[in-house]
Amino acid sequence: MTSAPATSDAPFAIGNYTSAPLQLDMELRFTNQSPAAVFDVMGDPEQIQNWYVLAKDTVVDEQTAEKELQFEVDFILFGKVREEVMLWNPPQRYVYRAFGEHFPFRDYVALIEIEEQESNTGILRWQQFFTHIEGADNQRLMPVILPHLNEVSLQRLAAMINGTDVSVVSYL
Repeated sequence: MTSAPATSDAPFAIGNYTSAPLQLDMELRFTNQSPAAVFDVMGDPEQIQNWYVLAKDTVVDEQTAEKELQFEVDFILFGKVREEVMLWNPPQRYVYRAFGEHFPFRDYVALIEIEEQESNTGILRWQQFFTHIEGADNQRLMPVILPHLNEVSLQRLAAMINGTDVSVVSYL
Protein backbone atom coordinates (compact mmCIF):
# COMPACT_ATOMS: atom_id res chain seq x y z
CA MET A 1 0.00 0.00 0.00
CA THR A 2 1.43 3.33 -0.96
CA SER A 3 -0.43 5.65 1.38
CA ALA A 4 -2.95 5.43 4.16
CA PRO A 5 -4.84 7.48 6.71
CA ALA A 6 -2.92 9.17 9.46
CA THR A 7 -1.87 7.09 12.43
CA SER A 8 -2.91 7.85 15.96
CA ASP A 9 -0.82 7.80 19.13
CA ALA A 10 -3.86 8.35 21.38
CA PRO A 11 -5.09 5.44 23.52
CA PHE A 12 -7.23 3.19 21.37
CA ALA A 13 -10.95 2.63 22.02
CA ILE A 14 -13.25 0.97 19.47
CA GLY A 15 -16.06 3.12 20.89
CA ASN A 16 -14.46 6.07 19.09
CA TYR A 17 -15.39 4.36 15.79
CA THR A 18 -18.64 2.52 16.44
CA SER A 19 -21.38 1.96 18.96
CA ALA A 20 -22.52 -1.21 17.20
CA PRO A 21 -22.29 -4.46 19.16
CA LEU A 22 -19.56 -7.03 18.61
CA GLN A 23 -21.00 -9.77 16.38
CA LEU A 24 -17.94 -11.87 15.44
CA ASP A 25 -14.74 -12.16 17.45
CA MET A 26 -11.98 -14.01 15.59
CA GLU A 27 -8.36 -14.88 16.35
CA LEU A 28 -5.50 -16.42 14.45
CA ARG A 29 -2.26 -17.25 16.23
CA PHE A 30 0.97 -16.95 14.24
CA THR A 31 4.56 -18.06 14.72
CA ASN A 32 7.87 -17.38 12.97
CA GLN A 33 6.45 -14.18 11.53
CA SER A 34 6.85 -10.57 12.55
CA PRO A 35 3.75 -8.52 13.37
CA ALA A 36 4.78 -6.17 10.53
CA ALA A 37 4.76 -9.06 8.04
CA VAL A 38 1.33 -10.20 9.27
CA PHE A 39 0.04 -6.63 9.04
CA ASP A 40 1.43 -6.31 5.51
CA VAL A 41 -0.71 -9.26 4.39
CA MET A 42 -3.88 -8.55 6.37
CA GLY A 43 -3.68 -4.81 5.69
CA ASP A 44 -3.19 -5.10 1.94
CA PRO A 45 -6.55 -4.77 0.17
CA GLU A 46 -5.12 -6.24 -3.01
CA GLN A 47 -4.55 -9.55 -1.17
CA ILE A 48 -8.12 -9.95 0.13
CA GLN A 49 -9.16 -12.25 -2.71
CA ASN A 50 -6.14 -14.46 -1.93
CA TRP A 51 -7.58 -15.44 1.45
CA TYR A 52 -11.23 -14.38 1.84
CA VAL A 53 -13.36 -17.05 0.18
CA LEU A 54 -16.13 -14.73 -1.00
CA ALA A 55 -13.84 -12.03 -2.46
CA LYS A 56 -13.57 -12.01 -6.25
CA ASP A 57 -11.68 -8.78 -6.92
CA THR A 58 -10.44 -5.61 -5.24
CA VAL A 59 -10.03 -2.17 -6.75
CA VAL A 60 -8.05 0.34 -4.68
CA ASP A 61 -8.80 4.03 -5.22
CA GLU A 62 -5.97 6.23 -6.41
CA GLN A 63 -4.39 7.55 -3.24
CA THR A 64 -3.16 10.96 -2.25
CA ALA A 65 -1.44 11.93 1.00
CA GLU A 66 -4.56 13.83 2.11
CA LYS A 67 -7.04 11.07 1.36
CA GLU A 68 -7.97 8.08 3.47
CA LEU A 69 -7.45 4.63 2.02
CA GLN A 70 -10.60 3.52 0.24
CA PHE A 71 -11.25 0.50 -1.93
CA GLU A 72 -14.02 -1.64 -3.33
CA VAL A 73 -14.24 -5.41 -2.99
CA ASP A 74 -16.44 -7.47 -5.28
CA PHE A 75 -17.90 -10.28 -3.16
CA ILE A 76 -19.88 -13.37 -4.02
CA LEU A 77 -23.26 -12.88 -2.25
CA PHE A 78 -22.70 -9.19 -1.39
CA GLY A 79 -21.72 -7.62 -4.71
CA LYS A 80 -19.53 -4.54 -4.61
CA VAL A 81 -18.72 -3.40 -1.09
CA ARG A 82 -16.99 -0.12 -0.30
CA GLU A 83 -14.38 -0.26 2.45
CA GLU A 84 -12.88 2.82 4.05
CA VAL A 85 -10.03 2.74 6.54
CA MET A 86 -10.84 4.92 9.55
CA LEU A 87 -7.65 4.30 11.57
CA TRP A 88 -4.30 3.10 10.26
CA ASN A 89 -1.65 2.29 12.86
CA PRO A 90 0.78 -0.35 11.51
CA PRO A 91 1.75 -2.89 12.64
CA GLN A 92 -0.67 -2.80 15.57
CA ARG A 93 -4.15 -2.15 14.24
CA TYR A 94 -6.50 -0.68 11.76
CA VAL A 95 -10.22 0.03 11.74
CA TYR A 96 -12.39 0.05 8.65
CA ARG A 97 -16.04 0.44 7.77
CA ALA A 98 -17.85 -1.33 4.96
CA PHE A 99 -21.10 -0.66 3.12
CA GLY A 100 -22.78 -1.46 -0.15
CA GLU A 101 -26.13 -1.78 -1.87
CA HIS A 102 -26.33 -5.56 -1.29
CA PHE A 103 -24.15 -5.70 1.84
CA PRO A 104 -26.66 -6.82 4.50
CA PHE A 105 -24.70 -5.72 7.59
CA ARG A 106 -25.72 -2.27 8.79
CA ASP A 107 -23.33 0.09 10.56
CA TYR A 108 -20.50 -2.40 9.91
CA VAL A 109 -17.10 -1.54 11.40
CA ALA A 110 -14.23 -3.98 11.82
CA LEU A 111 -11.09 -3.92 13.91
CA ILE A 112 -7.88 -5.72 12.96
CA GLU A 113 -5.33 -5.92 15.78
CA ILE A 114 -2.00 -7.68 15.95
CA GLU A 115 -0.51 -8.44 19.33
CA GLU A 116 3.04 -9.73 19.56
CA GLN A 117 3.30 -12.13 22.51
CA GLU A 118 6.91 -13.19 22.02
CA SER A 119 9.44 -12.41 19.32
CA ASN A 120 7.80 -13.26 15.97
CA THR A 121 4.83 -14.92 17.71
CA GLY A 122 1.44 -13.42 18.35
CA ILE A 123 -2.27 -13.13 17.74
CA LEU A 124 -4.17 -11.47 14.93
CA ARG A 125 -7.66 -10.41 16.02
CA TRP A 126 -10.46 -9.56 13.64
CA GLN A 127 -13.60 -8.21 15.26
CA GLN A 128 -16.74 -7.34 13.33
CA PHE A 129 -19.29 -4.91 14.74
CA PHE A 130 -22.68 -4.16 13.21
CA THR A 131 -26.16 -3.26 14.38
CA HIS A 132 -28.26 -5.70 12.38
CA ILE A 133 -28.62 -7.83 9.26
CA GLU A 134 -31.12 -6.62 6.68
CA GLY A 135 -33.56 -8.93 4.94
CA ALA A 136 -35.41 -11.95 6.30
CA ASP A 137 -33.39 -14.43 4.18
CA ASN A 138 -30.09 -12.86 5.28
CA GLN A 139 -31.23 -12.86 8.92
CA ARG A 140 -31.72 -16.64 8.70
CA LEU A 141 -28.68 -17.41 6.53
CA MET A 142 -25.86 -15.16 7.77
CA PRO A 143 -25.75 -16.36 11.40
CA VAL A 144 -25.33 -19.90 10.07
CA ILE A 145 -22.83 -19.37 7.25
CA LEU A 146 -20.85 -16.23 8.12
CA PRO A 147 -18.90 -17.71 11.07
CA HIS A 148 -17.96 -20.72 8.94
CA LEU A 149 -17.00 -18.59 5.90
CA ASN A 150 -14.80 -16.41 8.11
CA GLU A 151 -13.19 -19.46 9.73
CA VAL A 152 -12.39 -21.01 6.33
CA SER A 153 -11.03 -17.64 5.18
CA LEU A 154 -8.82 -17.31 8.26
CA GLN A 155 -7.51 -20.84 7.65
CA ARG A 156 -6.51 -19.68 4.17
CA LEU A 157 -4.89 -16.58 5.67
CA ALA A 158 -3.10 -18.79 8.22
CA ALA A 159 -1.38 -20.64 5.39
CA MET A 160 0.00 -17.30 4.16
CA ILE A 161 1.34 -16.04 7.52
CA ASN A 162 2.46 -19.16 9.43
CA GLY A 163 -0.80 -19.11 11.34
CA THR A 164 -2.25 -21.74 13.64
CA ASP A 165 -5.22 -22.08 16.00
CA VAL A 166 -7.99 -20.16 14.27
CA SER A 167 -11.00 -19.42 16.46
CA VAL A 168 -14.30 -17.76 15.64
CA VAL A 169 -16.82 -16.76 18.30
CA SER A 170 -20.20 -15.65 16.99
CA TYR A 171 -22.73 -13.53 18.85
CA LEU A 172 -25.17 -13.53 15.91
